[in-house]
Amino acid sequence: MIRNLILSFAAALVLAVAPPASAEDGSGFPQIVGTWHGTYLVAFAKSNPNHGKGLLKTEMELEVTKLDGNLITATNRWRRIGDTEWIVEEAMGTFSLDDPTRFVLAEAGISGDDVSAGIFNGVYLDDVIMITYAGPGTGVAFAAQLVKKDKSE
Repeated sequence: MIRNLILSFAAALVLAVAPPASAEDGSGFPQIVGTWHGTYLVAFAKSNPNHGKGLLKTEMELEVTKLDGNLITATNRWRRIGDTEWIVEEAMGTFSLDDPTRFVLAEAGISGDDVSAGIFNGVYLDDVIMITYAGPGTGVAFAAQLVKKDKSE
């Protein structure tokens, strides 16, 4: 019991003196600049013209191009497995100030007929980005696990 009390005090002391994540200098936020890749199944609401196609297997590349403190600039490219053309969408986001492993990106489509605007909720954990996506205007939703692409790929 005494040992647990001492450990609790030690943990509290470490937290008290550790510098908080600072949005101004970018410290405390994961350095996720790079290209992240993964595949996922995407689902469509009944009102979406793609609904009749059922669940579609898709791949994406999330390229985080810039971090300014807690602010994130990114480009999302995605395509259905077997397609050759990428759909390109731009996104801006922010890391959470109370949990610097979590972030949100707001996306707007810029190319192709099949673009949408939506929100990514993400978490960076153990060198993996896990995201969920909701496109409320078009009724699109998915979850994906992304790993960083090797620069040689």
